[in-house]
Amino acid sequence: MFEALKYRDFRWIWIGQSAHAFALWAQIIALPLLVLEITDNSASQLGAVVAVRVVPTLLLGPWAGVVADWFDRRSILIVTKWNNLLLSIAISALVVTGEVQLWHVYLWVFLRGATQVFDQPARYSMIPDILPERLVTQAMALLSSTQNIMRIAGAAGAGIIAEYLGLSWTFSIIAVSAAGGLFATYLIQAVHHPPTGDHSLRAMTGGLIEGARYSISQPTIRGVLIVSLVYFTFGMSYMQVFAPLFAVEVLEIGRDGLGLMFALTGVGALFASLMIARIQPQRLGIILPLTVTGLGLGLFVFSLTSYMPRPAGLVLPLAILAVVGAFQTSFMALSRSVMLQAAPKHLRGRVMAFISLDRAMMAAGGAAGGFLSATYGIQPTQMVFGLLCALGGLAVFISLRDLRGFTATESIGQRRVSKQTGTD
Repeated sequence: MFEALKYRDFRWIWIGQSAHAFALWAQIIALPLLVLEITDNSASQLGAVVAVRVVPTLLLGPWAGVVADWFDRRSILIVTKWNNLLLSIAISALVVTGEVQLWHVYLWVFLRGATQVFDQPARYSMIPDILPERLVTQAMALLSSTQNIMRIAGAAGAGIIAEYLGLSWTFSIIAVSAAGGLFATYLIQAVHHPPTGDHSLRAMTGGLIEGARYSISQPTIRGVLIVSLVYFTFGMSYMQVFAPLFAVEVLEIGRDGLGLMFALTGVGALFASLMIARIQPQRLGIILPLTVTGLGLGLFVFSLTSYMPRPAGLVLPLAILAVVGAFQTSFMALSRSVMLQAAPKHLRGRVMAFISLDRAMMAAGGAAGGFLSATYGIQPTQMVFGLLCALGGLAVFISLRDLRGFTATESIGQRRVSKQTGTD
């Protein structure tokens, strides 16, 4: 289950990711609460903040993949971690002094998104270079486990701190965690040897086009991008918009209750990620779209059971969140594994970056979820989003035969390159 952690550089990536994940989940708790506090519980403003957060992904996402392929990935990570630390200190200072305003939040989430968009392609494209190919799926699952452990610790802890000590303490802890992620990144020794030669804007534009053509023409990668579009648009809006609204407006469990909700999804997610690391499933192309269907059904049932009278109307929705978390982390770990294994080495950064365009659809889903919740109600809107997520995953499973046929033992990108070069 933990074989990948025997490799030194992966251990430091894992530790750095743990610190990053703690800050991320604390932020996921604190930021919506800050917006709701500033705007007097405005669902539409919350959705708009989510939308602004992902704008840099649309603008910079594909270019981040070119940067990850053409420059040293460790250096890219160090720069992004420094930016993350400085931004965390800035927002913390504003909240502590009581000077934070809504425009500060919009600017901060935009800059934070611009930083994060360069982090992920560089980090994930490093994995096949420091681990044997057979451990890539396990590595993705173990990296997801950091998200899930910190979803439990970071989300629950941030909710309790926000409720009893205030949001200023929560944002201060986020800054401390960002410093830990920077320290771990400095200890990574892996060196990426990018291609030498012309690194002009024109050449990089050509590299971007090359990555786009490959991602569109390769059936497996194209299939992952399509199913990711469904996942981020209709599934992940729960994390950004619906969960805070359910905690405050529907279930009426407050800030610490929101932390509990994310912690419960983390329990299911942690179990799923460790099982993937242990089993290392092969038929990834079959499992992947079905996890999206399972996630959508889980969200639908979660919202439906919230109509029940107490205590069932509180206990059952919270229990279902563990199932929701299991499907969430399964999709993230398996989709990254498929993308990395289906891409040739020189295109991994660009291929991983193109999924950021799907991630940007989380902004559209979050904004739509916020506005529709304000108009038609929180529970009906979440039920519709859940059904659309489930049906979208099922449609992909039925229609995309090439994706269904992908197994983890295949190395499509390398096989295609070997055919082109005449080697075997």
